[in-house]
Amino acid sequence: MRLLFHRQPLLLLAGATVVGILVDDACGGNLRGTVLIAWIAMATVCIVGLLISMWNRTEAANHRLATAGVCVLVMSISGINHRWHDQTYASASILALVGSQPSPAIIQGTVTSTPTLRVQSFGFGNRPRSRRSDQDRNDTGPTSDRWTTSFVMAARQFRVGQEFVSTDGNLLVFVDGRCDDLLPGDSIKAYGTARRAGPASNPGGRDPVANARRRNVHAQMNLASVDQIERGSAAQSRWIGHRVISKIASGGRDLLLEQLGETSGPLAVALVLGQRDFVDPDQRDQLLITGTAHLLSVSGMHLAIVVSMATFLASLLRFSFVWKVIFTIAVCVFYTALTGGRPPVLRAAVLVTTFTIAIWMRRPSQPMNTLSLAGLLLLFLNPENLFSVGVHLSFLAVATLLLSSGRLQPRVQSKSVDMALDHEERLNALAESSRSRPVYFARILVRAVANLFWFSLCVTAVAAPLVWHQFHVISLISVAANVVLGPLLFLALGSGLVTVIASWIDPTLGWPAAMLCQGSIGTMQWIIAIAASIPGGHVWLPSPPTGWVMLFYTVLAASLFLPRSIISRCIRSVWIACWMTLAYALATAPAELPEQTLELTFVDVGHGTCVVIRGDQQTYLYDCGRLGNDTGNSREIDQVLWSLGISSIDAVMLSHADADHFNALPGILRRFGVSEIVTPPGMLDEPESALDPIVEAIDRHGVPSRELSVGDRLGMAETVMQVLHPPVKRISDSDNANSLVVRLDHGGRVILLPGDLESPGTERLVAADRLPAGGLMMAPHHGSLATDADVILQWARPAETIVSGGRLAERPEVASMLSQRGSQVHVTAISGAIRVRVSARGQIEVRSWLDSPW
Repeated sequence: MRLLFHRQPLLLLAGATVVGILVDDACGGNLRGTVLIAWIAMATVCIVGLLISMWNRTEAANHRLATAGVCVLVMSISGINHRWHDQTYASASILALVGSQPSPAIIQGTVTSTPTLRVQSFGFGNRPRSRRSDQDRNDTGPTSDRWTTSFVMAARQFRVGQEFVSTDGNLLVFVDGRCDDLLPGDSIKAYGTARRAGPASNPGGRDPVANARRRNVHAQMNLASVDQIERGSAAQSRWIGHRVISKIASGGRDLLLEQLGETSGPLAVALVLGQRDFVDPDQRDQLLITGTAHLLSVSGMHLAIVVSMATFLASLLRFSFVWKVIFTIAVCVFYTALTGGRPPVLRAAVLVTTFTIAIWMRRPSQPMNTLSLAGLLLLFLNPENLFSVGVHLSFLAVATLLLSSGRLQPRVQSKSVDMALDHEERLNALAESSRSRPVYFARILVRAVANLFWFSLCVTAVAAPLVWHQFHVISLISVAANVVLGPLLFLALGSGLVTVIASWIDPTLGWPAAMLCQGSIGTMQWIIAIAASIPGGHVWLPSPPTGWVMLFYTVLAASLFLPRSIISRCIRSVWIACWMTLAYALATAPAELPEQTLELTFVDVGHGTCVVIRGDQQTYLYDCGRLGNDTGNSREIDQVLWSLGISSIDAVMLSHADADHFNALPGILRRFGVSEIVTPPGMLDEPESALDPIVEAIDRHGVPSRELSVGDRLGMAETVMQVLHPPVKRISDSDNANSLVVRLDHGGRVILLPGDLESPGTERLVAADRLPAGGLMMAPHHGSLATDADVILQWARPAETIVSGGRLAERPEVASMLSQRGSQVHVTAISGAIRVRVSARGQIEVRSWLDSPW
C-alpha cells in the first residue's frame, strides 16, 4: 500500500473530493457565502501555483508541491460543486409554496421518471372484518387489492388562489390507482395534497429532509385517484430516449409478472429490472437478515452477469474484436438506463466500460484507480451520494474484493524470484493435469468454492459495522448464503432477461426461460427462508455509535499500509473481533435514565398508539400499532427502542382489538425479545381477521400471553402498575368499552393510559375513586371529538394530557376540548414523539422531539 497513491493517483483525487464535500457540508448556514468565496479563492491560488510549477518543473520539490496543489484544487472544485447543488436545491420556489403539513394543491408539471407500481391489500377500514369461513367471505367479497403508482414530476406552475404562478422544483407523486401508462415527458395537471419533507418525528428515525435532498425531490404529493390527473400537451422530442426506455422497462415488468406469477414474479422484477416495490415486507426482512438484500437492488453483480451474457452472445455471433467491445459497452449503457441509473449500477458501468476500453487499447488497468474514477463521477453528478449508505456499501464491497484478492499488491520481487515462482506454478499445473478428470474438476470446484467463501467472509466482516449501524442487524449466515445463491442468481437473471426478450417476439418462446427463472427464484426463496430461520444466523441489535463506526474504518484503512504478511492479517482480524465485542457493549447499554425515574415515550405513529415505558431496568410497551399498517410494519417503534439501547421487552400490553393498537406486533416479535403479551380478557379470541397474524406471530415465537382485568398488577420495583379496567367479565359492547386501562403511580403522581375507552366502559371507570390531581393522562381514542372528554377529565384531573394521533388530532378543537379543565395538551402529530419523565419527588418533565430533541 505504500506505492498505492503513486500507482493509482485517482484514489488521492477521490479522497480530496470527499474532503471538499464534507468541509462544505459542515460549513453551512450563515457561512455559505463566505465559504463559497473561500473555495473560489483557493481554486484561483492553486491554478496560479500549478501554472508556475509547470513553468519550472525540474525540481522534485515543485513536483510534490504540484501534487498538493492539484489535490487542493480538486477539493475546492468539489466544494464549489456541492455548494452549487445545495443552492440550486434550496432555491426551488416550490419550497416556499408548500408547507410541512399536507394542504390542497393544484400543480402543473412534467413527468420526469418512469412510473413505478406497487400493490397494497386493504381490508374494510380500521375495524377488520370478522373471522368467518371462506364461504362467508366469498359471499361478502374478498379483500380488494389496490394499485399505487409513484413518479417524479418537475413542477412548472402552482395554483395560488384563482391563478397559476410559475414555479420550479421536483415532487414525488403518489397516486391511489394504476396510471403507469404515463411516460417521461408527459405534461400533466395534478389535483391533490402536497407537503414538503420535515425532520424525523421520532428519535432514531432517518432524516426525511436529507433523503429528499439526495433524491433531488422537494415535496411529496398525494392523489386519491387517477381521475385527479389531467393530461396536457404532447411530450417534446428531447424525451424520446427516456420514453423508449420507460416503455421497455414497463413492458418487461408486466411480462415477468405475467409469466412468473405472484410468487416468483415480484422478486424477478427486482432482480432483472431493479423495481423492488412488488416485494412484500416479510421477504425484504428475510433478505436483510440473510445478507442477501443486494438481490433487490441491481448492482455490479447484476451488471457483470449481463455483460458476461453479452460477451458470450457477441462471440456466438462471431463479432470482430472492435464490434465486440462496442456491443458490450452498448449493452452496459442500455441496462444501466433500463434499471434507473442508480449509483451502484453507475459505479459498475464505469468499471466495466473502463476495463473494456483498456482491453481494447491494450493498456493495463488499475482496479482501484478505476473505482476511484467511478467515485469521482458519482460525486460530481450528485455530491449527496457521499451520504448514501447504498453508495458506501457498494464501493466498500468492491474495494474489499480487490484487496482480499491481492490484485492491488505491487510486484516488488526480483526477476529471479519471478522466474522461480513461474517455474513452480508450471510444475503445479503439470501435477494437476496428471490427475484423473473427476479428481481434477473436483479440486477446481473445491478451490473455487473456497475462494468464494473467503471473498464472502471478507466482504461480510468489513461491511458488518456499516450494515449494523444503518440496519440494526448482524448477519452471520450471509457468508454461506451468498456463496450458495451466486449460481442461482446467474440463472435467475439470465433466464429472466431471456424471458423478457423472447416474450416480446412471441409469448410461447419465453415459456422455457420463464420456467427456468421461476425454478431458480423458487429455489432461492426456499434457501433464503431456511437461512433466515437458522438460530443464531442473525441478530437484531441497537446500532453502535457513529464515531465508533468511523474509528473502525479509520483503523482498518490505516492497517492497509502495513507490509502484507500474516502478522498484518492477524492485526486486522484481532481489530475486527475486539471492535465487535466493544461495539456490542456500547450498543446494548440502555440510554441514560436518572435514578428512580419513570420514563414514558409516546411514539409518533400517526393515527395509532405506542407508549414505551422504562424504569427499574425494565421496559414495557403499551400498544403498538397505527392506522393503515396492513403489512405489520413496526419501523417507527423499532427505531425508538433501538435509540434507547433496548433489545428486549418485559411485556407488550395490548389495550383492545382495534388494529391501530396492535398491528405492529409481528414486526416487534421478529426483532426484539418479548417476555410476555398482556391483553384484556378474551381479546385474542375475538372474531377479528386482523388478529390472525397476531395470534400466529405469538405462537410462532413462543411468547406466553396472559389476560389482566381490574385489580391485577404488573411488576415494577419502584412503580406501581395496576389495571383499572375492564372487569373479568367483558362488557357486551364494543372493543373500545373493554380497553385495558393501566394506572402507573410514581413519586406521588398518577399516569393513566386508557386506550380507546368509551361508553359504557367510561362510566364503569369513573365510578371508582377519583385519581389524585396533577398527574398525566393519555387522551382516550386519540383525542377524538366524539368522546365525552369532560367526564374522564373531571375524574382524572391531569395536569398534562398527551394525544397520540394523526392528522385529525392536529385540529385546534382537540386541544381546546382537552384543555377545558386546565390541562396542558401535547399532540404527537404536531410535536413528534413526546417523552415524559417523572422523578422520585413527583416532578413531571414533558419534552417533545421536534421542539427539543434528546
